[in-house]
Amino acid sequence: MTTTIGKRPPTRLKDDAIVEAIVEIRFDTSTIPEILFGRLADHAPWEGFEQRRLPAYEIPDPMRQVDPNLRYTPLFELHDTVGHRSVRIGPHVLSYHQLAPYPGWVAFRPDLVRVIERLFEKTEKLIVRRLGFRYINALRTDVHGIKSILDLDFIVTAAGERLPGNVNVNFTKALSDDTQCTVRIATADFIQGSIPPTTTVVIDVDVFTKESFRTKDVANVKQWIEQAHTQEKEHFFRLLTNETIDALEEK
Repeated sequence: MTTTIGKRPPTRLKDDAIVEAIVEIRFDTSTIPEILFGRLADHAPWEGFEQRRLPAYEIPDPMRQVDPNLRYTPLFELHDTVGHRSVRIGPHVLSYHQLAPYPGWVAFRPDLVRVIERLFEKTEKLIVRRLGFRYINALRTDVHGIKSILDLDFIVTAAGERLPGNVNVNFTKALSDDTQCTVRIATADFIQGSIPPTTTVVIDVDVFTKESFRTKDVANVKQWIEQAHTQEKEHFFRLLTNETIDALEEK
């Protein structure tokens, strides 16, 4: 498997491929979950969002606490059908989701800052244990000119032969002492869930902190998000050819 490094990510694309952008914060706090949800739901920018319980709410709390897969599962959701975004909250997790159409980093970044600041303002004894920044990109034939895996700057070989399609590859690499990145590249036949009908390849770039990460500082969280956004872009555009980048870049 090979890719080309050192490419310059464009400032903006004419048509981005993002179907979902997700920022997740896992934490410990002494604030009771229902109280935390009420404090967050009262946030002015989220006024009018639909409020609902998620399926994990029905699972008894002792069971959620002992199961690592359930401990960080959201229980409540604030959902904005107009802006295609939602805030999901649990006793130890908050995640912010922006579905397509993605508004661009200039608009998305202030939303994230408000989410982070609100969480720190409304929780007691907050310790952030994990941060995640993830973009799921659906590359399409008609919009992005990607007809198959062969149109990426990405080669997978088996026994010396390049694989032309039906690919599902994951790899993880360290980015710094406290951060790593998992990239998932899959052709459409491996994808479950809703993606645009002309999607050929999905590129899922997930930047996240390592197990040892801890912080109580809101400034550290904001700085990490900025860095993760830059790292996510670098790893996504590394997989596109220069010709594709030039064709898609908004001049």
